[in-house]
Amino acid sequence: MGKTAESVWKNCLNFVQDNIQEQAFKTWFIPIQPVKLNENVLTIQVPSKFFYEWLEEHYIKLLKVSLQKELGKEAKLVYSI
Repeated sequence: MGKTAESVWKNCLNFVQDNIQEQAFKTWFIPIQPVKLNENVLTIQVPSKFFYEWLEEHYIKLLKVSLQKELGKEAKLVYSI
């Protein structure tokens, strides 16, 4: 069975959850929905532009590491708002 957006995102969330405080995880990661996976590009849906900017400012390194663990060095994250 191939990887799906849901399975990749779930594994990323597990990694993120191990590396940040529980409240921050609930606030910034639970509302995110995986949309699609195309090769090594994961698209996620975030609630707002502010939400996207906050993730980019505070959690981008963590997101990149978790995504690369799942999809390899060429992994990319695309936001849908």
